[in-house]
Amino acid sequence: MYHEHFLRSFRYSMKSLWLLIFPIIRGVSAFRFNPEGFYAWVRGAWMDIFVFGIILLYGLVRWYCSRITLTDNAITHTEGIFFKISRTIPFDKISSASTETLFFLFPLRATVVCCDTRAGFFKSTDMRILVSRDVANKIMSRIPNVKHENRIKDIPVPTFRSVLLFAFFFSSGFSGAVYLAAFFFKGGDMAHDIIGMSLDRINKTTDRISETALLKIPRTAILVGILFIVAWLLSFTMNVVKYYKFRMTADGEYISIACGLVKRRRYRIKADHINYTDLRQNLLMKLRRAVTINISCPGYGLDSNLPVLLSINKKQKIDRGMEVFGVHTLGRPQYRPCWTSFFSYGGIPASCAAAVYVLSQYAIERIPFLDKYLDFPVIMLEIPLLWFTAVKTVAHRTSGISIYSKDIMIWCSKGTAFHTVVAKRKNIVKVEIQQTITQIPWKTCDMVIWFRGESRSRYKVKSMYLKDAREIAEKLHHDILV
Repeated sequence: MYHEHFLRSFRYSMKSLWLLIFPIIRGVSAFRFNPEGFYAWVRGAWMDIFVFGIILLYGLVRWYCSRITLTDNAITHTEGIFFKISRTIPFDKISSASTETLFFLFPLRATVVCCDTRAGFFKSTDMRILVSRDVANKIMSRIPNVKHENRIKDIPVPTFRSVLLFAFFFSSGFSGAVYLAAFFFKGGDMAHDIIGMSLDRINKTTDRISETALLKIPRTAILVGILFIVAWLLSFTMNVVKYYKFRMTADGEYISIACGLVKRRRYRIKADHINYTDLRQNLLMKLRRAVTINISCPGYGLDSNLPVLLSINKKQKIDRGMEVFGVHTLGRPQYRPCWTSFFSYGGIPASCAAAVYVLSQYAIERIPFLDKYLDFPVIMLEIPLLWFTAVKTVAHRTSGISIYSKDIMIWCSKGTAFHTVVAKRKNIVKVEIQQTITQIPWKTCDMVIWFRGESRSRYKVKSMYLKDAREIAEKLHHDILV
């Protein structure tokens, strides 16, 4: 039987910090900025010390009552003073186990151990304990790990360059941050000029208008643009720090992952408990045939929207080393969207791009002096619309579904990202066929497939032939009446 690390007692004490409100109220009421007031405050300081001591004592008692029991088959964590709460997790049911060590915990030899299973609430850790390094090693020694003699040698090794590229492309919308920054940098000057010209016309009839607000427009716009760039740089830095020295080994049954600089993380993942694998790309990565591999597994990547299994790498390298996990990028969809369904993919952004251009030309004809001011806004509107049109055009040609004896592969897009989802058919929890009024005459539909997972895991392929969707549902043994 073991206790948590002594530092945990302070964490338990912090839950009772609200009791300090009483010493604070007494101190504010008693203390005065004179010798008499100071003496009155000191005379009642025993009450403050007493309350603070109660808080520390409560934390110590909670820490003493928090006990960890290890057996050959399970780990049990018992906590509580008057009402005991006991959690028991069999080692063979653990989907992912991890150790997390913040840089300031290294001298104190303290480590956070997390264990997750397929049970429990969404996005929550089934067991999270702060223990000494020795206890953490004893816990992890009972959890199955990659066998060195059976490890897969063809798995691509992530380089620091690949981690930088990954952080570059997936840090809070790099293109969006640059786009918005440019918009505010240039847009501020344009707003200044347009409003200034309007003020000149108004000032012909009145001199009571102040230009103070006008002078602040470019500075404010530039400040907003700088904030977008700083936000992206912060996200980029955090991703680099999080995935620094990313290393992954596997033997077909288990996966071991280590990463992090400020917080060093080590994961052990049971491969059979992976819900699905998501090969993610943006348009530039797709043109360069590069992918990043993400997985859906209980407990892995809870603090991130990118539970990375492998950072950016070439497709051909991935095909050589990841087949054992069902990850492969070769092959084409067996079922594709209707070839005449371009409008359901890229039609809306293409129509919007055309409408923006037509309306801008109409405005210039009506108001000639706007000619030199509309070029930049029109370009800034056209860039995302044309980019989105290109993404959805590629998605129209590459989306689809393939059904194998035990697996399913889905090619689709969400927003501006491309997804190639590989999963076991047993991990499918729901199949939907959605049909709008406009799709009925063309006998097409949208197919939505849901997978088990701790977050919303649904992938849609639009404008499939209705007969193909019914055939897919039948192969997956999901009866659907459409």
